[in-house]
Amino acid sequence: MKAVCIVGSARSDGSTAYLVDTIRKGMESVGIETVRYSIGEANLHFCTGCKTCYEDGNCIWKDDVETIVSDLFDADFVVIAAPSYWAEVPGQLKVFFDRSTPYGDTNPSRRLWRKKPAKGIAIAVRAGSHEEENVQILNSIAHYYGHLGIETVERVSVCRVDTLKDLLSGHQEEIDRVYRIGAGLLEG
Repeated sequence: MKAVCIVGSARSDGSTAYLVDTIRKGMESVGIETVRYSIGEANLHFCTGCKTCYEDGNCIWKDDVETIVSDLFDADFVVIAAPSYWAEVPGQLKVFFDRSTPYGDTNPSRRLWRKKPAKGIAIAVRAGSHEEENVQILNSIAHYYGHLGIETVERVSVCRVDTLKDLLSGHQEEIDRVYRIGAGLLEG
């Protein structure tokens, strides 16, 4: 079994990354192989809207998107975690979502097809206390999953976290839950 875990933050070492690494530890504890991508470190170009991918299934840009999406299509589990940037996913993650158009179910020329069903976990982290803003982020991730044939099976929302220190000092329950989700994926 394989999992692709994406840190959808500009930073690869903050609270969002910590939660991704925690779920990875849970997965690895039951023998699931994991690979981690950090969107903030990926080479990504903006979608130009040229629709070339609708003609031949290929994007004009040759960067990290195809590598990441190819891994997603081979994965049994996918995790995407994102911090809140004005109640939305960060721009870098949105660029990745947009650039996945060649592989989505609305593209008549798509080249990659899911070889097996996959389960997706969505995680949202924000500094503020309004849960509804994280719901928007979780919905964006679930929407992305839907177009790639990934079933959203878990949603995790963590509020009142501005720094990794905030997460570690006041959110052990959420950290433990994320680990348990990873460790329990083979049970269901």
